[in-house]
Amino acid sequence: MYFEPQQQSLTLANELVAEGRLTFTFGEMVKRLGKSKTATANLLKRMEKSGLIDRVRQGHYVVRQLGVLGIPAAAEDIALSVGAALHGMPHRIAYRSALYEHDLVVHPSRSIQIATIRRVRTKTLSGQPLKVVIELPKQLEIGRMPWGASYISDCHRAVLDAARRPLLVGGVEVLSEAFAAAASELNGETLMNYALQLGWAASLRRLGSLADALALEPIHGALQPITPITADLDLEPGTDDPTIWRDSKWHMRWSRSIDELLAVTGQ
Repeated sequence: MYFEPQQQSLTLANELVAEGRLTFTFGEMVKRLGKSKTATANLLKRMEKSGLIDRVRQGHYVVRQLGVLGIPAAAEDIALSVGAALHGMPHRIAYRSALYEHDLVVHPSRSIQIATIRRVRTKTLSGQPLKVVIELPKQLEIGRMPWGASYISDCHRAVLDAARRPLLVGGVEVLSEAFAAAASELNGETLMNYALQLGWAASLRRLGSLADALALEPIHGALQPITPITADLDLEPGTDDPTIWRDSKWHMRWSRSIDELLAVTGQ
């Protein structure tokens, strides 16, 4: 019958949802259906075209939810998309993607930003560019928490990530916005402990300089350097902007005024 393929697609989608299976691989579906690879591929193509599933990368799929058909899975639920694409690979939604997921910034990243232990071949997830930051396994675990079908930096790790690579998250303005939004939920000892485990003294110095200069409570005055300070650092490394102010405690060179960053944070 004409409606048989469509009915088969709907039945399969309903079964997966009923089982709580929101992600699956092509190999798993071949075994489940007991069909040839060609027949399975044709069925999945029909389901994708109908909006019942979304292919996040080759061989990795997510089941769509009713009410959001036609919206890419990455826009609907980044954890579902990343969890399906990196199934079995240690990873963490990180940097600006993590800041956005924690509601610390208003605008999402143009790319999906993740940290993992090795490179992945895919360049996109659900049509969005994928930015991968390679970390050592021990570093990857620090401040990592479950996030739906995936994992994410907790708020402490997210702001430390942003302070480590401000340009990756959109610059010192975005770092300041996120840090100010998170400040009330942050603990100084946890930030210092994470920075010590990661060996990220420079990241902590950037956060300490921002916290003290912008008077971000309760972090203001709660952070201390984890290693002796022997040289100046740029608050926003990688830019050619001239220094307009130097923080004498943290020895940070600012290329933005305090008032400029206060305006970004809404202080």
